[in-house]
Amino acid sequence: MVYRFCRALVSIINIIWFNFTFYGKENIPDQGRYVLCANHMSLYDPVVIATQIKRQVHYVAKIELYKNPLLRWLMVHLGTIPVDRDNVSMHTMREAMTVLKNDGILGIFPEGTRVRGERIKPMDGFVVFALKTKSPVLPVHVRGEFKFRGKVDVIFGKPIDLSEYYGKKLKAEEISKISEKIMDNIYDLH
Repeated sequence: MVYRFCRALVSIINIIWFNFTFYGKENIPDQGRYVLCANHMSLYDPVVIATQIKRQVHYVAKIELYKNPLLRWLMVHLGTIPVDRDNVSMHTMREAMTVLKNDGILGIFPEGTRVRGERIKPMDGFVVFALKTKSPVLPVHVRGEFKFRGKVDVIFGKPIDLSEYYGKKLKAEEISKISEKIMDNIYDLH
């Protein structure tokens, strides 16, 4: 209920405040599990992406956001999963895997922080989640300026099938290469 209300409210704010253009919405799966992976420019990225997806997105969010009681209440009711970026707990991993095992949508920003300009190396956890649950990855690229009437493009790419890696014992370097390849795909979306 809270999720749907917030989604509707944000959709109205988007029309008034920003100048969004959405591309590739036909690439968004209507059903089934997937890991939504996007670059991260603004605190508003997860909100605007979620308004375009009919089902609930369960974002992994930094634990610092849960310190404020009001924001914590909202984050919990929006179905987010808290993560300590320096020390990912088993609880966080179990919650993320449960979302995917229940055919849900797990939203992750692989770079782990907002990035403007120079790209940084992505974290690899999202690849592990995708492989263990046999979930495709939906790449999303956000570009533009988050300011009043600023032009912002949100581009949804085709889901990335990782089935060639299912059941294989991959080394850390191999998982890292897969995550970097997916980030390349995200940044190459036009």
